[in-house]
Amino acid sequence: MTGLTGSIIDDMAFRAEMSGLAEQVKACLADDLRQHGSVLPPHLRQVSESYLAHTGKCLRPALLLLSCGAAGGTLKGALPAAAAVEMFHNWTLLHDDVIDHDSFRRGRPTGHVLGASLGQQDLQLPAAAAAEYGQSLAILAGDLLQARAINLLLSVNGQKDKVVIGLARRMAAKLTSEVLAGEQLDVQLSQTPFEQVKEADVMEVMRLKTGALLSFCAETGVALAERRLPEDSSAAQGMAKFAELCGIAFQIQDDILGLSGDEETLGKPIGSDIREGKRTLLALRALKSCSERDRKTLLGILGNAQADAGDIEKAREILLRSHSLDGVREYSEDCVKQAMALLEKHLPENRWRNLLAAWAKSMTHRSV
Repeated sequence: MTGLTGSIIDDMAFRAEMSGLAEQVKACLADDLRQHGSVLPPHLRQVSESYLAHTGKCLRPALLLLSCGAAGGTLKGALPAAAAVEMFHNWTLLHDDVIDHDSFRRGRPTGHVLGASLGQQDLQLPAAAAAEYGQSLAILAGDLLQARAINLLLSVNGQKDKVVIGLARRMAAKLTSEVLAGEQLDVQLSQTPFEQVKEADVMEVMRLKTGALLSFCAETGVALAERRLPEDSSAAQGMAKFAELCGIAFQIQDDILGLSGDEETLGKPIGSDIREGKRTLLALRALKSCSERDRKTLLGILGNAQADAGDIEKAREILLRSHSLDGVREYSEDCVKQAMALLEKHLPENRWRNLLAAWAKSMTHRSV
């Protein structure tokens, strides 16, 4: 791998770099929790910290840090911003899990499920009341993390820094609006018959729910390095598009793994997207390309809460053998290729850009 990515970065070296960045982010988050967590009631603290204690790969903060380094900035100075985007991401997960009625996240109980168990154990609430209590806790915990994410971002270079203040406003207004718009559109599509869902709508959900935060991470990293806001930087704007394309590739791979990945690794049941009836690019294209018989079978199973394990497996097999699987994989790979061209155009070649190239490739070459 030469040219665009400079010296070769093998998978093991990339994983080591990512692990090191993740540990720094987790340490910054832990410090913030120590500073602000003690004032919270125990149940709210437990739910608000439950996702942060198991943050996973920290892809988003890594993107911010690598973008900052590639643009000539220092990673240490950008660390609070990286921790802020991870905290922001986790508040959206808390709320998303309530909306989707998900029971597991990263192989552990979701926030509202944890809250319900706390209500039953500590308050002796009956099941129905405990479920409502858990949902309330998860919503409050998400609101709390959103506020703390903005506060954490404002701690970069002191609160009088105009660029940092501008980025915090961008997170509070533009980014939040985009993520919420994506969530609302996702919910709306879930109530729309598959036959009426357009690919453009599914792409817009991916752009807003996944791509918007990644774009913010990349442009913020460059902005902190250049000491100017994204709207004043062609590099920041180019990297925002780079990240958006990578986000679409990431989501497509996520949908594929939901059908063919390892259940223990993913932390959720294989085929859960089928039972949910998730509107994915793969499902839409499969419905257009498969036989009429398979199409009728799919429409009868997708989103059917009464579907048994055999039904789910039948739908999974239809989706996996459809020609659309290769098509969406090719589309995902093309998104990464476009992103790599933007990376080469907008950032100088250096070690951090090499790592960004490896980060982009990991969007489609991952098992979790």
